[in-house]
Amino acid sequence: MSLEDERAEGVRGFAPEQLVACESCSRTNAPTRMNCLYCGSPLPRNEERAALLRPTLRKLEEWEQGFNVVLLPVASQGAASDKLGDAASLLKLEVAQLEACLAAGRALPVARTASGEEAELILERLGALGLAAEVFGDEALGFEVPQRRVRALDFEADALVLWASREEAPDRVPWARVALLVKGRVTQRRLEVEERQGGFRRRGEIVDSRELSTDEAVLGLYAFEEGDGAGWRLWADRLDYSCLGARKGLTAGENFKTLDGLLRERAAVAVYDEEYARLRPLLAPVWPPAEQNESQGVRRESVGRYNRGAVTLISNEAQFTRYTRLLSRLVRAGRAFVKE
Repeated sequence: MSLEDERAEGVRGFAPEQLVACESCSRTNAPTRMNCLYCGSPLPRNEERAALLRPTLRKLEEWEQGFNVVLLPVASQGAASDKLGDAASLLKLEVAQLEACLAAGRALPVARTASGEEAELILERLGALGLAAEVFGDEALGFEVPQRRVRALDFEADALVLWASREEAPDRVPWARVALLVKGRVTQRRLEVEERQGGFRRRGEIVDSRELSTDEAVLGLYAFEEGDGAGWRLWADRLDYSCLGARKGLTAGENFKTLDGLLRERAAVAVYDEEYARLRPLLAPVWPPAEQNESQGVRRESVGRYNRGAVTLISNEAQFTRYTRLLSRLVRAGRAFVKE
């Protein structure tokens, strides 16, 4: 949809006197908008149009800091059936999608906004519809902080020792302080396309394409200490399994399963979550898999013929990180699951 089409759609149904002029660029906007469609500046507000305001919910770029509106898993959660449609419309979700989020019994994101004001507006409207939610900023959850990758582990009687490498000092986490273990899988797809250059304003012909993919089991680990909010990540195919001793098997898959069981046994007080695979479809509308496009430049095929290559990388790694970071925050507060 072009800018003009979006503007026409936005102002349709409003009288000229209801439109709001932007104080920065002087262009008129629909009274439902919080920010100017043209320059992005906040629009003036008053009590008269407060009830008309609607969140924009544009898709954020991967590098943008956002605010996540999360449905909280409480036993009394739920709007009346006649209000679910209003809530789904507000969030730009299908009613069935919202119903599935409510039934999941987990804290799940239902919107991601560019501003705290927009997130608070959604929170207020959901509350009026009988839905409990909370706003978590990307910065507060540390989404931009890399998770520490574990290369090897050691089991001590009272602690778990985590090595990023044998050259660096390890992290030592007492078993009683391990708060959360999250099991999941990270899939990565690499799509490569080579296109022959066409003539003026003509699309080229695809001369070659291929797809490569990986699928690896992972385990996120978090401790109770605030300083360990970034957590650690264990990748099944990138671990030294010497810590298993006589239990070490022949394949990474077998060893990862054994390690998973030992961690659950030793970290007796930790919450263990393996629902990520089931919840992925519910996370995708708000936290979709990351997609990155890269150019491979132009290659000469023959005299007068040139091919342009492009690569698309698709991965759910960032989505898994967001899920585990949110869950760790709520586990520490005792609000990760439905309370009976």
